[in-house]
Amino acid sequence: MDFLILLLGGAVLGLAGVFVRLADTTANLGPFASAFWRMAVAAPFLLAWAAATWTRRPQAEKPAPPAANPPQWYSQRPAPPALLAHWPTWGLALFAAAMFALDLVFFHLAVTWTAVGNATLESNFAPVLITLAFWVLTRNAPRPVFLAGLAAALGGAALMIGPNFGHSRALLGDASGLVSAVFYAAYQVGIQQARQRLPTAPLMAVVTLLAAVVLWPFALAEGRLWPNAAIGWLWVLGLALLVQIGGQVVIAYAVRRLNPALSSVGLLVQPAMAVVYAWILLGEALTAPQLLGAGLVLAGIYLARKGM
Repeated sequence: MDFLILLLGGAVLGLAGVFVRLADTTANLGPFASAFWRMAVAAPFLLAWAAATWTRRPQAEKPAPPAANPPQWYSQRPAPPALLAHWPTWGLALFAAAMFALDLVFFHLAVTWTAVGNATLESNFAPVLITLAFWVLTRNAPRPVFLAGLAAALGGAALMIGPNFGHSRALLGDASGLVSAVFYAAYQVGIQQARQRLPTAPLMAVVTLLAAVVLWPFALAEGRLWPNAAIGWLWVLGLALLVQIGGQVVIAYAVRRLNPALSSVGLLVQPAMAVVYAWILLGEALTAPQLLGAGLVLAGIYLARKGM
């Protein structure tokens, strides 16, 4: 049952790119604005959930001080240095929020400039980037399976991006998708450290609220803050309630109960379903080489997760 819940959460998250594109094309809502409203509309619901959860927690279950030895990122391997372990809790929350906000800035740009499937697959390179970063920092070479996954993911990305050569806007979108993965990887590191000190509900609420604050000036500068058609609010509600709350909360619930190998497979549903949604709802059919590339990217991400 937990695995099915995980699959459901991944399938819901796969709608993010479609909602962003529809908000742009049907209501002239800019990519930065849709990112801001995604956070701003979700924040009050998450704050209410966090308040209700916190008041019901027994005193004995209040979060303990951060552990001296945080959870390992690599199974049966020495834990890498906890880069942010000495940061104050508010600093970790702000860092995670800023990284998530920048991830959304570049992901939403990617969705508007290139294919939704490309943008979503590229943004899911975060596990590969995290492992590469810890390889550099710890000087501990990852497992051979990770290197195989890296090669597959890069080869698949090349096949997917190939048709966009000669189209500068689409290439900028692909580049933005890859940049979003860098910020999402940083967000994952920050949130992992923050979760040693705060329960999930208040942490998600605070990070979402702070991310909205960070995104506010981007949305204002863009000049397309308000949708020019009522249907735009439908896409905003989809991003806030389905994607940000429904998808994220459901996945957080399911992942904690599943072993990492099974979770790695289940979380690949998000980019896979994004390709399907874009094909059905937006008419973005991939060519045969791009489909092969998408399969290689998914296989590469899976192997990279397995090699962490």
